[in-house]
Amino acid sequence: MRLDKFLANAKVGSRKDVKKIIKAGIVSVNGIIIKNPEFKVNYNDIIKVNDQTITPYHKVYIIFNKPSGYTSSKSEYERNVFEFITHPYVENLHIAGRLDKDVEGLLLITNDGEFTHKVISPKYNVEKEYLVEINGILTVEMIKKAKKGITLKNGRSFKPAIIKEIDNNLISIIITEGKYHEVKLILKSLGLFYKKIERIRIGSLNLYDFNLKKGDWIEIDYKTAMKALE
Repeated sequence: MRLDKFLANAKVGSRKDVKKIIKAGIVSVNGIIIKNPEFKVNYNDIIKVNDQTITPYHKVYIIFNKPSGYTSSKSEYERNVFEFITHPYVENLHIAGRLDKDVEGLLLITNDGEFTHKVISPKYNVEKEYLVEINGILTVEMIKKAKKGITLKNGRSFKPAIIKEIDNNLISIIITEGKYHEVKLILKSLGLFYKKIERIRIGSLNLYDFNLKKGDWIEIDYKTAMKALE
């Protein structure tokens, strides 16, 4: 790979900017100053700009504790979750499984399209667990109905969901699809009304293991991210 492309991919600057930086004599490759933008490098080379080591472009996995009131998009017209993400690759990042504006909790943000497909595709049966504060009383009949899978009057259907009571007016719902408004529509079909919904787990990746306050995020490594698919 050309040195200027390596630096541009690593978000050091635009292709035009990094050419100027290279020609200024402040870029080194394995300890040697290089002024040729076309110089060939690979990912094993130690590349520095002003003695600062540059990390090559790589797959990024971020856990974000979403607060209520923010959209899961890059909307210019509404406050969105990307306002919190100060990462050099933020323009290339997307969400692996969005949450509604009023829903809180675990968001996975990445630039890995294959990973996202596996997280959100129903055929991979990745569990997503939500804690829900409800108005109403969860009954055995409701639990059985959800476990069989629910079909709405308009014909829209949802795969079986596991519901259990955690505490008074607090329940857990585990789904494997993640269709639009799925948790809310399941609750409505059961005659339950929600006060608050928080996603706490995707696969075996649990939000509570990371001690993140609302609005906080952390970049995790590939091995940890893959827990979302377990």
